Amino acid sequence: MKRLLLLLLVVLPVMASGQVVNFAKTLPQRAYSVGITPAYHADRNVILFEGGGPSIAVNGGYGLLYSLDVNARFIYFINGPDYFGADLQYLVYETRKTYVSFIGGLHYWDTFGADLTALVTYTPRFEVSLSTGLDFDLSFAEVVNPRLWIPLNVGYNINEWVFLFAEYSLPISERSWDIFALGANFILR
Repeated sequence: MKRLLLLLLVVLPVMASGQVVNFAKTLPQRAYSVGITPAYHADRNVILFEGGGPSIAVNGGYGLLYSLDVNARFIYFINGPDYFGADLQYLVYETRKTYVSFIGGLHYWDTFGADLTALVTYTPRFEVSLSTGLDFDLSFAEVVNPRLWIPLNVGYNINEWVFLFAEYSLPISERSWDIFALGANFILR
């Protein structure tokens, strides 16, 4: 059963990722990441909001260098258009317990757009990660549609290859919405 689950998690992300997970630490060099994230997008009467309700994301990533990884994501929205995205994450600062990185990429979600994220992660212990930052999305529709969130994340490393997390994306612009997510990422070396 574990092999079947692992096979599904490897095959599904090949379909297309913005961020693998909203944490500042990049993947180890030549390591792969696959994950699955169910989420709920809460509509607050936001302008140009079409994908409210539940979604499920599958993602994959690869560590190009120690401080650089590439990620791809496909999100299936029950009530709206599907999302395809890809990005690069660059680790700009690291101490024993703190990581800072920048993420930039492109996506297609009923129209083309760009993503830019700055993240800070603090790990009080190896098992626990706390992260926050600023997530900026820009859609190039007929009306330019900027959206801004503060991701608030808690992660738990079960071991070196299984990572569980909970995330709440706090909207801080009038075109943003609340996002609640739980997920799991698997690191394959």
